[in-house]
Amino acid sequence: MTKQRVIVLTTGGTIASKPGGTGLNVSGAMSGESLLERVAVPQAPDLEIEVRSILQKPSNAISLDDLVTLSRQCQALEQEPDVIGIVITHGTDTLEETAHFLDITLSLQSCALVITGSQRAPHEEGTDAFRNLANAITVAAAPCVKGIGVTVVFNESIFAARSVRKLNSYRLNGFGAPDVGALGYVDGQRVHLAQFPRRAAPFPLGDRLPCIDILPAYLDASPRLIEAAVTSGAQALVVEGLGRGHVPPTWLASIGEATRGGIPVAVVSGCHEGPVNTRYEFPGSLASLQAHGAIPVRDLSARKARLTLAVLLSTVSPEEVASHLEQTMS
Repeated sequence: MTKQRVIVLTTGGTIASKPGGTGLNVSGAMSGESLLERVAVPQAPDLEIEVRSILQKPSNAISLDDLVTLSRQCQALEQEPDVIGIVITHGTDTLEETAHFLDITLSLQSCALVITGSQRAPHEEGTDAFRNLANAITVAAAPCVKGIGVTVVFNESIFAARSVRKLNSYRLNGFGAPDVGALGYVDGQRVHLAQFPRRAAPFPLGDRLPCIDILPAYLDASPRLIEAAVTSGAQALVVEGLGRGHVPPTWLASIGEATRGGIPVAVVSGCHEGPVNTRYEFPGSLASLQAHGAIPVRDLSARKARLTLAVLLSTVSPEEVASHLEQTMS
């Protein structure tokens, strides 16, 4: 009988925490093997589960170089014919960013890739660490999940990488997908998908990712934010706009100067639900930003738009960014 494998890659985070001497949690201190020992994994004679430690750190410390390394490792694994699924354990703070990055850089046509974590450490009362990991392995081994891209499994729900967001800082239902909802759920050994995500072809990934800054718009925010980012070497900017993609009117000149200087400026909405849209005509509106060379990006958070721009700029010129971004909004 041919064995099939699910590879669990551990990167640290709350799900791999141990209590420290001060009484606080030490993120990433628990090995993947120790974590898996306490997980009720799917029992199948032809299924093997293998654990590999990639990183042991809190997710706030994960770097762009780490993402490139992780993508390369997953790419190699998905090309092995006996690997049917990959599970990544991850800290929750930047989990959605890693999920999106892998989703736009990997094909995953014959291999599932599931990311999970926990809101409570393994030693804490009512921990979700073991249940989330068991569910993630179950989903990664399910035939129905192949080919749909990266998913996040949390609190017995299955989310698409593009739409998943961390919505609560500590409760067990910490993740959701504003506007679109979950793809489905996992109930014991049953994996149910109620909808399938639309997914564009992955982008080529260069060896290094450029510096890109996120600039949040807020009432009477100073354009010096833009000027400082450009001066410090940002190769692109993501503006987290107000409402439908608006900024203070004083930002227009600085944004126009940046775009004329060859620095792509993407505009997203800071709202959890609803895309940017050119419905208004006033200084600082999205329409005026477009007139100054900014690029509207629908249905992506600022953090995900930043990573999308970084991947694009790792292989294409700034002048080509706008046309390639259209692929993400189809």
